[in-house]
Amino acid sequence: ADEIVREKPMLTKLFEVLGPRYQDREGGYTRVLKLSQNRKGDNAPMAVIEYVDRPGEVRAARPPPKRVLETLDDTLASVGIKSIRAE
Repeated sequence: ADEIVREKPMLTKLFEVLGPRYQDREGGYTRVLKLSQNRKGDNAPMAVIEYVDRPGEVRAARPPPKRVLETLDDTLASVGIKSIRAE
């Protein structure tokens, strides 16, 4: 990764922030939202590209299935119900 990402702060962010955030996600790390108005001047269509599962995102992403099941298991365990999934 050091040969592709040449800036040290970006490399640090990749492994310390983004890596752990997306470790359960099998894909779909970004979202493209088309803007309603075209760019002035050449009337080109515009869009916003954003990472999903980040603070301040425009539209909240669905959590990966693994994370949903873990959260469900934790919630059930907190009220004394065992998981029905095979461990």
